[in-house]
Amino acid sequence: MDTEFHYYMTYLIAAKAGFGPGDAFTIAYSSQYVDDNDMILEVDKGKSSAYRNYISQTMNILKPKGKLFRIYPLFQFIPGDPMNASAWRKDGKMHWLNTTPNSANASRIFDNALASKSLHRIGVAAHGFADTWAHQNFIGYFDDFNAIASPLGAAAPNIGHADAGHNPDWPALVWQDKRLLNERVDNKRIFLEAAEHLLCKLTGYVDPTASENGVGEKSAELRKDLDWAVGGRDQSNRYREERIGRYRELAGRAGYGDRVLPEYDHDLWLDDAIHENVRGLRDRSDFTLARWDPLTDVYTWKDSVNCYKTPWHCFQQAVKDHQNEPWEVLSRTNLMGLELPEL
Repeated sequence: MDTEFHYYMTYLIAAKAGFGPGDAFTIAYSSQYVDDNDMILEVDKGKSSAYRNYISQTMNILKPKGKLFRIYPLFQFIPGDPMNASAWRKDGKMHWLNTTPNSANASRIFDNALASKSLHRIGVAAHGFADTWAHQNFIGYFDDFNAIASPLGAAAPNIGHADAGHNPDWPALVWQDKRLLNERVDNKRIFLEAAEHLLCKLTGYVDPTASENGVGEKSAELRKDLDWAVGGRDQSNRYREERIGRYRELAGRAGYGDRVLPEYDHDLWLDDAIHENVRGLRDRSDFTLARWDPLTDVYTWKDSVNCYKTPWHCFQQAVKDHQNEPWEVLSRTNLMGLELPEL
């Protein structure tokens, strides 16, 4: 999934569940920022207010095992039930790290995040929970299990859904996963199913006394509205901006916050919290040569006294807190006894 689900749809889901617009925004922004939090920053280095974040995504999927394995199974590819019918393959292979939708592990991890009552952590966990649908039948590790016969296959490493490119991320795409007994993958159906399950979880948090009928009515309304917003098949993702316009239109309606939803800005929280002194090429730039620039940019808090109250810091703490309990859950289930080769 990309910004369309993790930010726009997640906002609509949270608002439909009963969160106010501000809280729904925090959950949705945190959910999407999991994918954009891919750079380690040292803020106020050498001072008493010094802070170093953790990453929840990496643009270099060939990172060493330790870094890679902390990120993917906890935030992107939560291991599920290798026996699930959705995972049945033509070659009969199974893998303990395989991601399966709505797995017991993913549900338990999300419930732990809800129990924390931290909106930022709920957003972080919502990302991984929803991705169990989009990332199903891939594992967050280097393995031929991920390999798909495709034009990308020869060039892409077998980590996550690299071989499949953006196929699992686009909400209106229908594609073929030739590894599976049932090759046809209808992303719209999958995304709507993920939305309904996420709504159920969030509604139960907002109103633990909500009746099954009440949740069912909300779910039916949400599915109908998101079905309209996603629209018809879009094999090239060319209508992305039109879909985003419809998500934002829904956000202005009663029942979805009744407020204008700003377009996603991945620099918003960081820029609100931190001064950036660029030396040489900007480290945060998408320019490839910036990786080889020997000069490191300097980051300082805009307000070193209240920096710990900023959304960026709260999100980073949520990322750190989120690692511990999921690791405990997985170490007692899918990771128990596994011996994986070094990358």
